[in-house]
Amino acid sequence: MGRTIDFEKIQLTDDIMFSSVLGNPEHCQEFLERILGFKIKELHIMESQKSMKPGLYSKGIRLDIYVKDEQGNAYDIEMQLLDTGELDLRSRYYHSEMDRHQIQVGQKYSELQESIVIFVCNFDMFKENRSIYTFETLCVEDTKIHLQDKRKTVFVNIRGNREGLQTNLVNLLDYLSTNQPTDEYTHKLQHRVLEMRDDTEWRENYMTWEMKLDERYETGHKAGREEELCRLIKKKLEKGKNIAQIADECEETEERILELMEKMEKTSYNE
Repeated sequence: MGRTIDFEKIQLTDDIMFSSVLGNPEHCQEFLERILGFKIKELHIMESQKSMKPGLYSKGIRLDIYVKDEQGNAYDIEMQLLDTGELDLRSRYYHSEMDRHQIQVGQKYSELQESIVIFVCNFDMFKENRSIYTFETLCVEDTKIHLQDKRKTVFVNIRGNREGLQTNLVNLLDYLSTNQPTDEYTHKLQHRVLEMRDDTEWRENYMTWEMKLDERYETGHKAGREEELCRLIKKKLEKGKNIAQIADECEETEERILELMEKMEKTSYNE
């Protein structure tokens, strides 16, 4: 039986809600302008997304938002609720994917535009109590020298120190951390959140997406269990134990052990 979802508690920091609301170019543009501190000319939500698309809600709910501006600069925004310990490496992957979509075979590298990856986090990844951490490529030997690779990665800590920040950014971060809107833009965001929560189709799509995520988890859990069993079987075989002994010690049937042994042979399983 699936878990019950309390839709009344879903806020903008929910990754599915975030991608749904920020999928609106107008909402997304002001969000980016407040985070980055500069004006952006006309955003376009890109349809050729690299991210997961379950075929839900219009043209699909995405857990990250990929947009381009009028000059072709690319932005990828993702809400992150858990510190998985690999966001820095994920940013590298996102940048490479964005570059792949920006330039075609035969085009000049000079045609590459800016690519900016933004993680909006409800935790402080770097433990320095900053609200904004912006990374560009610098020379290790002389940090005054910047590599002009047009890449930028921004980590937003919605609970960080607000000192020195523009008022409109403070209002946005306060809204994300408290769910209390304080200006016209954050009221618009909250209004859209309430609309989505009350929309029957959106609720159905949300539940479908959650089920897909649960299925992915179960599949991964099963695969992990199978991999661990293969390791145990290999070790026990090396110790000279027979099928019956291995099955008993692993609490599996002999048929299951034989099935895994056959799979190990076909895939040349190694520890």
